[in-house]
Amino acid sequence: MTHSLGLRWLGRMQRRPDSDLPEKGVDTPMSTKITLIGNEGFLVGTQTASFLIDAFCGAITGMAGSAAPRARDTAKADLILVTHAHWDHFDAFEVADVANRIGARVIGPAAAINELRGKVPAEQLVKLEPTRAARGGMAPSEKAELPFATITAFRTFHGIGHNSYLVETPSFRFFHDGDNEDTRRIDTAALGHLDALLIGPWLGSGWVEFIEKLNPTKWFLMHLSDEELDQHEAGKFLPDLCDHVPPNLVTLRPGQSFTF
Repeated sequence: MTHSLGLRWLGRMQRRPDSDLPEKGVDTPMSTKITLIGNEGFLVGTQTASFLIDAFCGAITGMAGSAAPRARDTAKADLILVTHAHWDHFDAFEVADVANRIGARVIGPAAAINELRGKVPAEQLVKLEPTRAARGGMAPSEKAELPFATITAFRTFHGIGHNSYLVETPSFRFFHDGDNEDTRRIDTAALGHLDALLIGPWLGSGWVEFIEKLNPTKWFLMHLSDEELDQHEAGKFLPDLCDHVPPNLVTLRPGQSFTF
């Protein structure tokens, strides 16, 4: 349906902490900037549009760091994406406040969109909730065509009503995997070449092979606590999860950015 509107550290970490959350989501011409807000929350500013993904969240001790800077202070975003309604990814009151203040559309699964009804004008809300996958089957998908981007939601595997998102703009393509626990059930051919892949290193999810198969220009670690980021910078985190680390990794702390 389409809506219109191993144990070896390879030293591959790359980080370019160029700035805090920019005042405007869209960066200078001919560049895209990805800023980690916290946990799995990002601001992605492309040449044509800016996107907030899972940017309104709370910290979980030992699992997810706190947001810094605050997404609610951003001055511009064209679209807010919500992967699922768990509180470390979604705060309905903050999403509604920002959507109303800056006029951003909001895309999410039913559980998130239903919480926003009556708080955000109906014309700004887009529910994407593909049908459930057959047992052992591939993740179904559903699209929304917007003036500035095509958004494809894949119904992936984490609780009830969880989306991973492919975002396609004229100049930049990225995929945010959310809390997906099984990357093997995503059709990588449907994703095509990615400029950026945002992914968490979930045990048993097949994330290493998924990254290698996609071979994105850059991939970004997410859903790391402050303690896990410390371990990673000391070369002790990923080697406990996998026997090798795919190249082209970017790791950010909240408030840091990478510019393409």
